[in-house]
Amino acid sequence: MLDSSVIQILVVLGFPYLARGLRSLFAKAPPPSPLQRQNQKTTTPPRIRTWNRCMFALLGCTALYHLFYIAFYNPPNIFKTLALAADCPNFLLHQSWKERASADPNFMAKYPDTLRERFKAHENRLLYEVFGQDAFLNCDHCTERSDYLFYLIPGALASYVGMAVILGLVTTTSSHLNKYRTWGSAALAVVAMLEYGAITKGSEIGSLPTLVKQQELFMGVRGSHLIRHGSLAMMAIVMMGLLQRSTRGSGPRDEIEILNDLCQAQEAMIQRHRALQLARVASLRDPLLRKQFVEYWKRREVEHGVLLADSEYKEARDLALSRIDVETISREADQYIESIIKAGEREQEVLDEDDKGLTRLGQGMTSS
Repeated sequence: MLDSSVIQILVVLGFPYLARGLRSLFAKAPPPSPLQRQNQKTTTPPRIRTWNRCMFALLGCTALYHLFYIAFYNPPNIFKTLALAADCPNFLLHQSWKERASADPNFMAKYPDTLRERFKAHENRLLYEVFGQDAFLNCDHCTERSDYLFYLIPGALASYVGMAVILGLVTTTSSHLNKYRTWGSAALAVVAMLEYGAITKGSEIGSLPTLVKQQELFMGVRGSHLIRHGSLAMMAIVMMGLLQRSTRGSGPRDEIEILNDLCQAQEAMIQRHRALQLARVASLRDPLLRKQFVEYWKRREVEHGVLLADSEYKEARDLALSRIDVETISREADQYIESIIKAGEREQEVLDEDDKGLTRLGQGMTSS
């Protein structure tokens, strides 16, 4: 069960990560490098891709769906409809029931008469208030409170699975959103825990007067309804903002993304090299594997020697090397390096001029 102390612990533990995420969300982009400024003169920002548009529309529909459920749909509750307390006397409930049924022809279709007979026991009213009308009427095998809880789990799980699929679709094709996939999965897990806590908090109440006395909003099936749809709607809106932000910043990758990719590739190469070393040591310690290892490399050496001795291979290799213009590549590299150096020198000259101007201004103020 999620009581106040557990929620406080979760908030304290998750606050640094939330603060870091907010800082990265509102952080200013680093200044463009000389190479980026040179590329911006010749390239234009790309258009919003069709996939991003589809994902944006899907997230919008998802947010509207959950907001509609919060605003216009409430779990059916006969006591709310009749404006009666859940622990009201049986004669008052039956009288109000009959009056409402005579005035509204569709009332009995939504609230059958068998439900009124079951409300003679206050224990059934407590189960109805905590787990809702759907579980109370349609669960034929439910005898304990845990049975009603297990009956509600598949419906809630379907919402979270659907949101997880949408999260995967949104963050798969865009490299700018890959880092938010873990955060979204963690958010879904936290919302599921909160919903489970709302249900279990209501199911642990022992009597109907205690439930009526507490009258908490986030408790029972109504609380789980608000938590689930409200959180998923908010999550869809946040994902729309992140998608729009990443679309505006799409285009040539910046230095941070390139360095991250290089670090990941280098780490993968190091791990692969370590795995090869470990496999080589393990194979050389075993006599049979050592023999196979030596024979394998002997065959590779023979095959390589035969390949180098082939005249057709030599002609193809010389032809491929002749097509590579090393001088042009070297000249373009020198020009590229010179452009970067000149751009840096121009920036330094501008900074020096600004410093000189500030120094003259300070001297003038001191002399005056």
